[in-house]
Amino acid sequence: MFQKSKLDNGMRVVTGEMPHTRSVSMCVFVGVGSRYEADEQAGLSHFLEHMLFKGTQLRPEPQQISEAIESVGGIINAATEHELTVYWCKVAQPYFEDSLALLFDMLRNSLYEPDSIEKERQVIFEELAMINDYPSYKVEALIDEMLYPGHPLGRDIGGTRESVGGITRDMIMDFVSAYYSPDNIVVSVAGNVSHDDVVAQVDRLSAGWQPGTRGEWTSFKGVQCEPKSHVEYRRTEQAHLSVALPGVSLTHPQRYALDLMSVALGEGMSSRLFVEVREKRGLAYDVHSDVSHFSDTGALIVSAGVDPKRVYDAVQTILEQVSILRDGVPEDELEKVKRLSAGRMMLRMEDTRAVAIWMGQSEMLLGKIADVDDVIDQVNTVTTDEILQLANEVLLTERLNIAVVGPCRGHRRIERMLRL
Repeated sequence: MFQKSKLDNGMRVVTGEMPHTRSVSMCVFVGVGSRYEADEQAGLSHFLEHMLFKGTQLRPEPQQISEAIESVGGIINAATEHELTVYWCKVAQPYFEDSLALLFDMLRNSLYEPDSIEKERQVIFEELAMINDYPSYKVEALIDEMLYPGHPLGRDIGGTRESVGGITRDMIMDFVSAYYSPDNIVVSVAGNVSHDDVVAQVDRLSAGWQPGTRGEWTSFKGVQCEPKSHVEYRRTEQAHLSVALPGVSLTHPQRYALDLMSVALGEGMSSRLFVEVREKRGLAYDVHSDVSHFSDTGALIVSAGVDPKRVYDAVQTILEQVSILRDGVPEDELEKVKRLSAGRMMLRMEDTRAVAIWMGQSEMLLGKIADVDDVIDQVNTVTTDEILQLANEVLLTERLNIAVVGPCRGHRRIERMLRL
């Protein structure tokens, strides 16, 4: 059962009491991510996320932060996304209070020392280089650029070497001042703790923290009018490819119809793509589809890693399956994917971290905690007609994007294939 409270400083606290568990997971969501950044700030949210682990007034050495959690068997980490940043840890129940206090210490008392900033800049350079070295990551970056050209959603969350190289301490401190304020934060806690206890501790830890003024992001208004392809040659063992089409936003009324369409297409070992691409033709070890939903847009994305000699066969097969989906999803198949979606959703809710992420993310992005049973009910109301209509609105030839990274030089051949 989810509960929510709002403190006087604007901070929201959401909890899910799970008395049968031994763990407590706590997530602090900050309402800022890479899409809030101007071009010269690209990678700033991610840089700032790193800096919160580099020392506080109470714990001036980075290892003091990690040791505080790992010494009791816990896990601590963070992630920067396009629309939010999350700091989280998962610990055994007796260590909940100290762990939450640590997260607030990082948020409120980080030092941002100049020498630490320079050291971390070099670490991020290496992270960017590592991402560029992995073809599966590179193809994701290319497809984002194609889906959202000239927009922050199309940039790598970590920025570029040039933009990261230009980030100063003043820029970091200005960003903290603009976005890291209590009225732009959601604290989400799940596990064997009571809502009242969590609220009391968060209220104490955030005492004296004044509300701020959060910035805005630029909406994406691009409309794709012709298919696009990008082939980047690399001497790798596999060719990594991604096929993507613009989708729908987080609040779009057909959001769950697109989710189910993706499940039917390529989520799970019984999906159309897995059966056709892997089981019948042996073209790939891994092939799958997924959806992304942002506040104002989204996408349907198919990914695969294939033998370079068979990349064109794989592309053709994937495009054929996308085209066939225009005929809709039969009732019996739709019922199957509904059960798969609902079942996996319910299974995730057994883990305290999954519950904390579910609550915090929905509260931050939607302004309310999505009830799992309500979501399942909405999924179950999707009809075959809705999916048929959406498929013929989304799966359009002129909106196809395909990126390939690997030992492939047939850019023009790929272009010719983009005609469903």
